[in-house]
Amino acid sequence: MTTTATLTPGTVLYVLDASVSPHVVVAVAALKGFSPAGGGKRKKIDISNFDSAGYNENVGGRADPSEASGQIILLKSNSSHQALKRIMEAQVSSGLANAQFFLGDNDATSPPTIVTGTLTPPQTASPKHWARSGLSFTGYIAQLTPKYEDDNAVMADFSVQISGKTTWYVKGDVISKTY
Repeated sequence: MTTTATLTPGTVLYVLDASVSPHVVVAVAALKGFSPAGGGKRKKIDISNFDSAGYNENVGGRADPSEASGQIILLKSNSSHQALKRIMEAQVSSGLANAQFFLGDNDATSPPTIVTGTLTPPQTASPKHWARSGLSFTGYIAQLTPKYEDDNAVMADFSVQISGKTTWYVKGDVISKTY
């Protein structure tokens, strides 16, 4: 089964808020774009030597995870925006570990759940398979900066520095793919 997902209304970024007990899943409200969420770039290692005939030779090195960013229409009274601020502050002041994120595509509306402390994409009961396409990753909130501009809503630049691999989920599949 293949599904086509487009970045239109219905795409939602979720974050596991571990700064509160019990932990909760927060859907980030009023997010305007978020990319490159699943990207990254491998370093190039030059292995050229005097025996390299005509072309330089390269092999791939470690990958740099991307920093995904977007904008939020900032609503200071919104509980999800308050949670982002609380998570960012906890990551800075109390050493809260990297947060878990799930970027759910618009091919379904089910939110992720918390299974043994881990943010888990939505699944069907039986037979078990993914109920929504999306990406999961860990990282820290690198930026949540309000911008006040003339004749515009209050916006905030928002970015997450991804740490490590990104896992891709395809609706209808029974396995995930980690890159």
